Amino acid sequence: MTAPPLLEVRDLHTYYDNIAALRGVSLTVSEGEIVALIGANGAGKSTLLKSITGLTPPRQGEIFMEGRRLNGVPAHAVVRLGVAMVPEGRQIFGRLSVYENLEMGAFTRTDTDAVQRSFDRVFELFPRLAERREQIGGTLSGGEQQMLAIGRAIMAAPRLLLLDEPSMGLAPILVQQIFRTIREINREGASILLVEQNANAALSLANRGYVLRVGQIVIEDAAEALKENKQVKEAYLGGH
Repeated sequence: MTAPPLLEVRDLHTYYDNIAALRGVSLTVSEGEIVALIGANGAGKSTLLKSITGLTPPRQGEIFMEGRRLNGVPAHAVVRLGVAMVPEGRQIFGRLSVYENLEMGAFTRTDTDAVQRSFDRVFELFPRLAERREQIGGTLSGGEQQMLAIGRAIMAAPRLLLLDEPSMGLAPILVQQIFRTIREINREGASILLVEQNANAALSLANRGYVLRVGQIVIEDAAEALKENKQVKEAYLGGH
């Protein structure tokens, strides 16, 4: 019997009041995969991540994590099941120190030694955070705050990491570092669903990808095939 995907979304419909943000979205993320979700602003990408995590519950459809239904599971319990999200705009705790922000990421964990190993790993991935561990989060640069947001998610020891626009507003050299880190996190065992405006970078990193347009999946393919797709090139990759 074939094991279920790590994440399976079936026919999801999510609304804001009476406005449909997602209309029949279905996708999967398998163990060990990086899956890219690309689309224009307002396509519903962030809404999909919020629906998966329970922050914006869908009105219709189903979400499964390893075959377990997530519909109706509170957001904090979704984290306990192995799902962590790095939200758009970082949303760190601006009045807490770097160390305290990272502690918040481990709020569901009781394995003290393993949590300490996660601290060590975050500081290994992001030496700048180690240097600034006592600094107040709100005083960090944009790039450092993005590192902190990713580090906080790592502290939850997720099996599935949801990343919402991790390169937004960052200098190119920092974007390269963030994407190298995402690949490293994946190599260490976390599957990743990546929402990213930088479609070229996302598809270069991913195994597969989906294109979301006005709340609906319109194209699904291997990442390399999407990079060569004429529609995708013209709409998202700046090519012809």
